[in-house]
Formats: sequence, C-alpha cells, structure tokens
Amino acid sequence: MCCNGVLFEIVLLEPNDSAKRLAAAGLKLKHKKRKHYIQQPCPAYKGAQCCIYDERPERCRKFECRQLIGMRKGEITEAQALEKIHEALTRVSQVEQLFRLAGESNPNRPLIKRYDKIMEQPIDASHDPQAAVLRAELTRVMQELEELLKRDFRREPPPATA
Repeated sequence: MCCNGVLFEIVLLEPNDSAKRLAAAGLKLKHKKRKHYIQQPCPAYKGAQCCIYDERPERCRKFECRQLIGMRKGEITEAQALEKIHEALTRVSQVEQLFRLAGESNPNRPLIKRYDKIMEQPIDASHDPQAAVLRAELTRVMQELEELLKRDFRREPPPATA
C-alpha cells in the first residue's frame, strides 16, 4: 500500500537519489520548490510489485510500515500482520467500489485525491437523495480506512528538535 497511492500521495526524493537515473528507470518525476518527487501510485508499481526494485529511490528503501516494524521487533506475528493487511485492503476495496458508484474511476491518482475530487463536486440532496447517501457512506468508509492506516501502517514523523 506504500506504492499504490493508498498510504501516500507523493514520495520525495532524497539528496542521494539520482533524478536522471530514476527517470531513465521509468519513473515520472515531478518537482516543486526544487524538490523532486514521485506522484503515487508509483508508475513502477506493476503486478503488485516494484519493477525497478534494485533501482528504487532511497525513501522507498528506508520505509517500513508499522506492521513490518512490529514483526521485526517480535511484537506481532506474520499472521497478525497479514490479517491487518487484509483488513486494510478490504476497506480499500470498499472505498474503490464507492468511488465507482460516484463516477470516479481513475486508478492513477492517490486515494485521497480521488476522494477529494468526489467531495468537491456539488450535489443537491433534494434532487438526488441517493448521491447524498453515497457521499455519507463514502465519508464513513474513508474515515475508517484513514484511522486504520494511521494506527496500523503509517509511521509517526520523528519529533522536532530544538
């Protein structure tokens, strides 16, 4: 989920990453304020795996989700981690099904951007009560997914130092 646009919107390149090498490997790099980044879902993520694994950016090499960290520390078993992954993927499927019902089917954008696009579109609940019900359900399911991702997958940023 770190590569498919579920956990993250972008991956910032590290100073040691070669933008030219990554672009030559097939990554579509963007830049803003002199920082290169990869928009998620990653274009190198194909068939549920990284097709440039040996050439992947440093940030991708360093990232470990909370499930992997918990397994490494012996706090959870592989079976428990796989259960959490299955739960998250089930919720992602629910969100994507609701996206399709709402008319948003672009899998090439991060999950949160797809959600925001739907929520930005005005609706008139008096003329289309089903649209209001759909949005309410989408909001509920998306909030539950975000809570799960924050609690069980995303790592907290390191504390700021003075």
